[in-house]
Amino acid sequence: MINTTLIKFHLFDLSFTPYNGNAKSPKSIIVECIHRINEERTKNGQAIVLNRHEDRKDELPRNMFVVSAAYSIPAQIYKCKIALIRAGKIPTLVNKSNYSIAEFNKLESHEIAEVTNFYIDVKGTVPVVCCEFNSNGPRVNDIEYYFRQISSHKMLHISKSCKASIHMKMPIKDVLDSIKDVLKFEIKAKPSRLNYLTSTVQGAFISNMNLLANTIEPKSMKIDAFFRERGKSSKELSKKNLKAVSFVKKVLSAIQKDNKIAEDIDDFMIEFEREDGTEDVFNLLKGKVEIEAECSLKTSGNLDTKELFDKISLKFNDYLKEYNG
Repeated sequence: MINTTLIKFHLFDLSFTPYNGNAKSPKSIIVECIHRINEERTKNGQAIVLNRHEDRKDELPRNMFVVSAAYSIPAQIYKCKIALIRAGKIPTLVNKSNYSIAEFNKLESHEIAEVTNFYIDVKGTVPVVCCEFNSNGPRVNDIEYYFRQISSHKMLHISKSCKASIHMKMPIKDVLDSIKDVLKFEIKAKPSRLNYLTSTVQGAFISNMNLLANTIEPKSMKIDAFFRERGKSSKELSKKNLKAVSFVKKVLSAIQKDNKIAEDIDDFMIEFEREDGTEDVFNLLKGKVEIEAECSLKTSGNLDTKELFDKISLKFNDYLKEYNG
């Protein structure tokens, strides 16, 4: 029996803003980026390695590079891989006969890397990316950063911005446009990430969360807030909690502008009332559009990436037909 594993993919638009006076489309920009990546590999035998944490002195380097980017004519999408270098990570080997462990110290000039598969469709006005979810490897924000740097003045000088917009089952704009009142929300984050949240989601709630974290130093913080109680009169229930609505809108607007916030929040769920009186639930993590497939594992334990691409590309194209109408 062949071992298989379930692989999930998330989807996002990758939008580019060309420099003033530049008529390049998002499609032409990303194609030029891919050409530059492949040119480095074919002409120089190297990869373009970028450190997302270059300006963060207190954090470990996050060096990444696109391993391959090839166009599939049958599927009409780019098949890509991006690797994250795990500097200093040395694996430990397990002897399966007696489950003893041994150190592995023969990496020599090699380093450990985590690889994420992603596929790019360029048939529409904006490139759509189907990205494998890999908790240990490169994520949506890493791909966004990588293509932003290559297309920017630092390299190709063809784009002044690059923005990834994650496809949600319930779009954030829909919630912002229709929210009338907040019934409940849950927010969970690690204290180490609250400083960035405080600077981007300006307001007393996150600031006080950060203050509490600095006071008691927990590993993680989760706050559940309820805004309606049973047994209250209809008059009391009809009162909107304007402060809660304002806070939720600030968080959602910040997430819409900056994907790093979504990366820094471990969980964010809202139960809310719409303007038409109906109640709904928005979940930042569980609400992402997903495509998934069972993929065979090779004898080495690695994914059969050809099989994975064949399965996901079909589902990706089916999704795009529905998404584009």
